[in-house]
Amino acid sequence: MSTTTTTRPRGADTAHRPFTTLARLEGRRMLRHPAPWIGILLWLAANYAALASAPSWSSAQYQGLQSSAAFLAAGVSIAAAYAAGRDRLRLAEDAPMRAEDRAAARLVGGLGLVALVAVVVAVGALWLRWTGGVAMGAEPGRTLHAHFTLPELLHPVALAAFAVAAGAAAARLLRHPLAGSIAVSVLWFVAGPAYWTLNGPVLRLFAPLMVQPYNIEVAPAATDPLTLPSTWLLEGPGPFQPYWARLVIVPELGAWHDLYLVAVTLLAAAVALPGRYRRPLLAAGAVLAVVTVLLQARVSP
Repeated sequence: MSTTTTTRPRGADTAHRPFTTLARLEGRRMLRHPAPWIGILLWLAANYAALASAPSWSSAQYQGLQSSAAFLAAGVSIAAAYAAGRDRLRLAEDAPMRAEDRAAARLVGGLGLVALVAVVVAVGALWLRWTGGVAMGAEPGRTLHAHFTLPELLHPVALAAFAVAAGAAAARLLRHPLAGSIAVSVLWFVAGPAYWTLNGPVLRLFAPLMVQPYNIEVAPAATDPLTLPSTWLLEGPGPFQPYWARLVIVPELGAWHDLYLVAVTLLAAAVALPGRYRRPLLAAGAVLAVVTVLLQARVSP
């Protein structure tokens, strides 16, 4: 009895893994897109401006470094919008993947941009640690060595994941990558450079980008600050604050907000993806969003 050995042709593995192949292809395309790299340059410029200029308030440098993450997210969203927009091109009827799988592969390809943001943030955190940190607080409650907590460092990474899904969702809803790019650019301008518009006690729980510290009133403007605990970081009275305030950073709040970003990422992905992926993503995202908002409210000062 003789046996016949069949040799698998070269490329057969790739042919049987179109999802992985498309995800890798889109990942490389998004990394070559100019928008994420322009976002990194704008992030560097915003950080330099925050550190080099005289702070207008005692936590301006700390908050400025946080809000600059919006530039990273904007670049990621624009690249994702153009990747998702390729689904609007006419494909051959015998294309090897269903539309929902192509859309999902393009979203998965965006993980390369998330990894890029993680590297950028890690390098920035190491640089800040090496230089000693930033100033925060007013005398006598002041430090020159403020550093971000772990949830705050993870925040831009979670923001990048949401940015991928938001860019894809905008391109699908508006049916053109340019229109989607304009929409997400407006979103990230409000979330970043104009973050104060969403920084109220309730709105900050739902905002994409959370900026700490909290500003808590502790004493009237006429109070001698030397009578306040020396361990407090203080914000003195000013044109927009007629009292002494304590600056409070809550790591637990930052951690729950990071999970909230996971929830809204699932919701945005549900909008971006057609077919069988949509319903489970909507259910999981909605439940997680409600839970994380309640947990944020519980630990908010």
